[in-house]
Amino acid sequence: MATAWPALGTTIGIDESYPPGGTYSLIGSVISITNAGGAKVGVRDTTHLGSTIKTFAPSLAEPGEAKLSILFDPTDSVHKFLRNLSGNPPTPPYLNNFKVTFNTGSTTSTAVFAAIVETLDGPTADGVDNNLMAEFTLKMSGQTTWNAAT
Repeated sequence: MATAWPALGTTIGIDESYPPGGTYSLIGSVISITNAGGAKVGVRDTTHLGSTIKTFAPSLAEPGEAKLSILFDPTDSVHKFLRNLSGNPPTPPYLNNFKVTFNTGSTTSTAVFAAIVETLDGPTADGVDNNLMAEFTLKMSGQTTWNAAT
């Protein structure tokens, strides 16, 4: 039977090394993480002139885009690193690894994926009673590595 795990306690970190070294800096004050590790399978049409119904076969999978919504801190070193990646991608074109750790009690469940910081929407100061916010879009590249310890 499946368990409904809370989102509370889920974290995401970024490996700031080139090439990635497996050490992750926690991205602080994350409000939401959307589509981390998501992908879409391509589809090719295999219908032919003798077919009586359309047929399809899987093609290459395409990693999607993950989105982060954060309480933006312009003085935080990891927030600065992400901000700088959005306008100055590293050269030669390196990718950063991201690691999402899900709050699954005594087990360790993670998703690790390589991504480009594609966009930074923000920082947004949307009123005197609101917090400084930022939205990041991460364009994932390659296969996500899932770890769900039992």
